[in-house]
Amino acid sequence: MLGVVIGFLVISLLFYCVLGGADFGAGALELFIPKKNRKRHEELVNKAMGPVWEANHIWLIILIVILFNAFPKVYTQYSIYFHVPLTLMLIGIVLRGCAFTFRNYDVVKDDSHRYYSLAFSFSSLLTPIMFGMIMGGMFFGVDPDAPTYYQRYVATWFNLPSFSIGIFVLSLFAYLASVYLIGESDDQSTRDYYFRYAQKTSVILLIAGGMVFLLAQFSHHPLLRAFFTNPTSIICFAAVAILTLMFWRRIQRREFSEWQIRLIAGSQVGLILLAWLCVIFPNVLFYKDGTQLSLLDAAAPAATISILAWSLILGAALFLPFLYYLIRVFKVTK
Repeated sequence: MLGVVIGFLVISLLFYCVLGGADFGAGALELFIPKKNRKRHEELVNKAMGPVWEANHIWLIILIVILFNAFPKVYTQYSIYFHVPLTLMLIGIVLRGCAFTFRNYDVVKDDSHRYYSLAFSFSSLLTPIMFGMIMGGMFFGVDPDAPTYYQRYVATWFNLPSFSIGIFVLSLFAYLASVYLIGESDDQSTRDYYFRYAQKTSVILLIAGGMVFLLAQFSHHPLLRAFFTNPTSIICFAAVAILTLMFWRRIQRREFSEWQIRLIAGSQVGLILLAWLCVIFPNVLFYKDGTQLSLLDAAAPAATISILAWSLILGAALFLPFLYYLIRVFKVTK
């Protein structure tokens, strides 16, 4: 049953990145959209996110519930050592949701719309960066014996290698948003506009990924060696490279449907996440003294795991058909 719970944990993380991540990427893109095209971009984002953005957050809730119940020590350690970025991430999620709701549904269209848009964009920028920096702090190591508050609770995630992972996550989400928005418009000129953005963000994503390994190497962290000595991780990277070539060829020749390139982009994210998990699993937190916190060692009692596993299975059986219906109504049927 522990395998079932871990499986749901991984699936929740994957779907939150693929679905919720694209929502964050769409908001962050607004900061870089030329002013003359911003109104059209907002309309597309409202159309794309309006029906599903709340549903996309269910994956984050499931992830947190699983950690809290099945792996309480992991939940506790994360809450202690990353309470600052977690708080900033939570603020970003709340601000983004509120700003999007008011911007999209407020019947009064005045100057407040501009402030809602700014709050939506900057919170969409903040949250992925914090998410990535938490991942960096988790891998690069925390120091429970550090003498000062800054060294123990800030320096572990507030550093250049972790920040580079934050930029990588932001680039990944912006890439997903660019690809997904291609299919949200029936106007060919608008679609071509997002074709170009998808190409640009894919290049930025490649550069950001290279910077992660470069800064980790300069900081004497074994990230490069960990990724490229793991056979599964190497296979995942090779598959990502093949999918990237397919994506560029199809984009240039226009040989695709919107769902094909969405599937390619989602698969790329899934493979990157799988490579990361293969490198660290079953460890989810590393300490400066060389020890690790393992999911397997931090699991709750067997009875708790069993109840949670059956709850997740039954919940998925009830929830997934309704989620499919929601997506089919608003995303497939036009």
